[in-house]
Amino acid sequence: MPEEHAIAIKLPPFCVPQPEVWFAQAEGQFALRNITTDTTKYYYILTALDNDTVVRVADFIKMQPSENKYESLKNRLVATYARSEYERSSSHTQTGAW
Repeated sequence: MPEEHAIAIKLPPFCVPQPEVWFAQAEGQFALRNITTDTTKYYYILTALDNDTVVRVADFIKMQPSENKYESLKNRLVATYARSEYERSSSHTQTGAW
């Protein structure tokens, strides 16, 4: 496993309404700092989550996989929070905002 030296990185607060966009921002930070290992990315994401989000995925955190931790957590968060296209268009129709 490649070794990574400690690098300071500050991720923005998790964006519940648009988790895919938040992950794009996080992955941009990882790319800029050459963070490539799965475990490192997993723990950066985990520490960036607020308490409410952690509670929603606590079962995953307690039973985390031994491999592909980052992608698995990403998939879980997106599945938990991503709104369907129907929900987005319905919300836009009702409020005039995305």
